Amino acid sequence: MTLIDLGPPASEPVTLADLKTWCRIERDDEDALVVSLGKAARETVEALTRTILSRRGFRLVVDEAPADGWIEVPRVPVRSVGAVTAYDAAGTPHAFGASHAVIERALGIEAVRVSPDVVAAAANGLEIEFEAGFDAGAAPEGLKLALRRIVSASYEVRAALPASQQPAIVPQAAEVLLAPYRRVRL
Repeated sequence: MTLIDLGPPASEPVTLADLKTWCRIERDDEDALVVSLGKAARETVEALTRTILSRRGFRLVVDEAPADGWIEVPRVPVRSVGAVTAYDAAGTPHAFGASHAVIERALGIEAVRVSPDVVAAAANGLEIEFEAGFDAGAAPEGLKLALRRIVSASYEVRAALPASQQPAIVPQAAEVLLAPYRRVRL
């Protein structure tokens, strides 16, 4: 299974003004750095929790369709399924509409259940395009606070490491906020 991020979100979950206020930055000459740190912190929070903070599109490529049609989605919250494409034994794509996929939520797991028609046509795998993430301003406050704390810590060590290596640290205060959102696999 391969997950492809189809592009950046339309807006970041925490604004530049909010990050500057949190970090107590009054000047404007480091705005580009703060924006970069904000994006890196969002990516870190999303990677650690598998929770998408700002709504955007993804493509999930599945090598072999499960017989029952249930496919666990590795990013949450799943908002909608846009398209399903099944590949037959010859590698020919067969497009199915969103009506052939249903979002299922049970026991803390989010999955897409594809129809038996899709499973039958997917001898050589399938692709599911879906949207995941929170609407603008709707991300959980705990995750946004963790993001702010990561940006603040990264801003403090900005002279030690270049922006491309940030976030260099995830402070313990942020880790505590992220803990309830981490998905533990046994």
